[in-house]
Amino acid sequence: MTKQLIVAVFDRVEVAQKAGHDFKATSEKDEGFHIESCVLVQKNAAGKIIVLDTETRSFWGAVIGALTGGLIGMLGGPVGSAVGLAVGAGAGAAADTVRMDMLDRAFVEAVSSEILPGRVALIVEAKESTPFAIDNIVQGFGGAVFRRPLD
Repeated sequence: MTKQLIVAVFDRVEVAQKAGHDFKATSEKDEGFHIESCVLVQKNAAGKIIVLDTETRSFWGAVIGALTGGLIGMLGGPVGSAVGLAVGAGAGAAADTVRMDMLDRAFVEAVSSEILPGRVALIVEAKESTPFAIDNIVQGFGGAVFRRPLD
């Protein structure tokens, strides 16, 4: 399986939460998709990225890596950078820091063009053997999906 950074963008929090539950169910089936970490974020009216606290947890996994934190920072400007650093500060942060170059400008711009104010995104670090299951979930909920290989 290939390690991927997956960003799934949706119009509403409720829709993203439903998709997230489907992601988690798919991961638990152990059929070629395994979530290592996942965080739910939203762009507010001021254009800043905020990590959402939901009825469940705002993220899954022991720690959100520096790569995910870095992406949050790049998408959210100065405040996003502070949030990104806080979210990405964990056990794996030092190892991931050297890999920040994987977040190339084209990837960040593509994701940024979809995360408009009010929209939400699931940012997932996962291992997957094929994109079809997650693509089907995202398309079924009317979202857009972006991937960046991490291996």
